[in-house]
Amino acid sequence: KQSFQHRKNKKVPVEKMHIQLPPFITVSNLATTMNIPLNDVLKKLKVLGYEDMRHNFILDKENASLIADEYNYEVSISEDTEGDLFPAAVKPELLKERPPVVTIMGHVDHGKTTILDYLRKSSVVDQEFGGITQHIGAFSVITPVSKKKITFLDTPGHAAFLKMRQRGAIITDIVILVVAADDSVMPQTIEAIKHAKKAGVPVIVAINKCDKQGVNVDKVLGDLAAQDIDIEDYGGDTQTVRVSGKTGLNMDKLEEAVITLSEMSEFKCEFSNIPAEGWIIESQIVKGMGNIATVLVRRGTVKNGDILVAGTTYCKVRGMKDENGKPLKSAGPSTPIQVWGWKDLPDSGDHIIQAKSESIAKKVTEVRETRRKEIQMTRDIESINKKRQEEIELSKKTDMINEMKKAGLSASITEEPSIIDCKYIIKSDVFGSAEAIKESIDGLGNEEVRSVVISHEAGPPTESDISLAKTLNAKILCFNIKVPKTIINKADQDSVIIKEHNIIYRLIEDVTDELQSHLKPRIEVKTTGDVEIKDIFTVSVKKSKVKIAGCKVSTGSIKRGSRVKVLRAKEVVYEGTLSSLKRGKDDIQEARKGNECGLAFERWDKFEAGDTIEVFEEVEHQRFL
Repeated sequence: KQSFQHRKNKKVPVEKMHIQLPPFITVSNLATTMNIPLNDVLKKLKVLGYEDMRHNFILDKENASLIADEYNYEVSISEDTEGDLFPAAVKPELLKERPPVVTIMGHVDHGKTTILDYLRKSSVVDQEFGGITQHIGAFSVITPVSKKKITFLDTPGHAAFLKMRQRGAIITDIVILVVAADDSVMPQTIEAIKHAKKAGVPVIVAINKCDKQGVNVDKVLGDLAAQDIDIEDYGGDTQTVRVSGKTGLNMDKLEEAVITLSEMSEFKCEFSNIPAEGWIIESQIVKGMGNIATVLVRRGTVKNGDILVAGTTYCKVRGMKDENGKPLKSAGPSTPIQVWGWKDLPDSGDHIIQAKSESIAKKVTEVRETRRKEIQMTRDIESINKKRQEEIELSKKTDMINEMKKAGLSASITEEPSIIDCKYIIKSDVFGSAEAIKESIDGLGNEEVRSVVISHEAGPPTESDISLAKTLNAKILCFNIKVPKTIINKADQDSVIIKEHNIIYRLIEDVTDELQSHLKPRIEVKTTGDVEIKDIFTVSVKKSKVKIAGCKVSTGSIKRGSRVKVLRAKEVVYEGTLSSLKRGKDDIQEARKGNECGLAFERWDKFEAGDTIEVFEEVEHQRFL
């Protein structure tokens, strides 16, 4: 049988053999599939530049195909890419104007919720702990002046909910950027501007708290311009409106600014004769109703009984209601609705698309779940191979040390300091909050200690969560949910810590405090005294001779049991603890500046006249992340 290289040299056309491979395969399995000896494949890998490759290293489809090609194999990857759902093509003849979707964004406490509260005439701000919106709310309102419908998304303003705010900018048509007149542009203001620009969403600036005395609106305008906001006040296109959510100042002008921009932008979509589409705003488990998701419809109309697919789950719509709890039979574009009937909780930000049947929906979710696992496997490949590479390096070091020991040489392995993992299981009222909390705390720490989120889900903790926490030595963090008494008792029995929070800052501080408690303290060495050895004496103690240093305290003081360094010609000749301190024949506890004393050291008597003694103490200081 001629080798591949020999056939290549003679330029004999040979038809490639065909093999089918999975998206990921170990080196040994690839060799078996190709019917090539493993050692031959390993040698080939070395020639191709794959260093230190072993039989259990995992190859992705690109690298596996490259290696197979070297052995004249044509590779096909067994991927199930069919059976997914995709948005329908736009039908221009069906396009109609739809209500705009408006997101309120800005820095924490700048008054976003107060403005929204005024527009929809209900007290949202009191429903949120600390007056801070904890998760996305979606509401449709008829504006009192123009009588036009607008859908508002109230996204959380503080940094913990970055991911949710990012999604808010993606699914919105217009951003109202709220900037407090007394605070001007702040870090989260800049962040919101970046998200809006990245998503290509037009912005209207609402300068809030203009009812306050002494506010400097000109400074706000200048700060906005510095962030490349092309405001109308400086000849640009971005509208700015001076408002007060508290008093209602110019709120009618803010509404008209939204309607004007909406009419200019011509937001349109199909209302019927097309599979419905939308976005998951948030999801949660409601007792007696099961999995519920807040959905924003974007195209088509959602009706009771429809089959909707979102991410890797689906639902047959068992019921719908609006933000006020009113039951609905159907919901058109730009309408926020609560939908129940989901098999599992969908994730915030998931795209929704209507399927023709439940069997199709099931197939689609299976395909997506398979793809999700493959993507996760891709992410895991590098860490798996890195771990195996570390094992190889450790084996090499061990072999080298054994050889050095055989040769009579001293050798040891320097252990790398291990990282302490503080593990957490997050349970929240809605999935979006759980995900945002994960984003906030997962990976917090440094090279000594880090936070690791094991799982994050909506709903109260369960017995399986307690078992998982016990097994992994993890804590359970609950946000905005009540923990059942039975679970509290189970946690106590299993020594599992459950912590409940309803303010995001407190939760993050709690995690940070725990991480910091594991940090080794910073040690400060403080010199508390200097002593000079003037003479050497020998005394009899229990029939044995003991050397005593006759000393005088130059600065500070020295105490019985003090930690000391003995210096000779500025070189440390001893470091240890004082064992005896006397004045004459009497034991004393302390000698101060100017005092003469006799002293001895623990298990050391090589001191000489003229040596100096530095008295010190180590002070521990807490370190912070």
